Amino acid sequence: MNYPVFIFHELVLRFSYVNRQIGRYISSTIENGECLIRTTSGKISIAQELLEKQYKDPSQISSQQLQELVSAFQAE
Repeated sequence: MNYPVFIFHELVLRFSYVNRQIGRYISSTIENGECLIRTTSGKISIAQELLEKQYKDPSQISSQQLQELVSAFQAE
């Protein structure tokens, strides 16, 4: 599925509420059910199913899930 770019911007914004060092959205690629989001300060990989949740109903992504994702952030 092709996702509108605002989905990625929204996710990065939500990530930045957990960790201000995430930076701003630059780009994203989706391969084999994984999405790699690049920001101004690094990258983060998330499952495509989370993109679906963000697109359809962002409230389905809990604060704990966001914190777990942010902990996997790789600064560059």
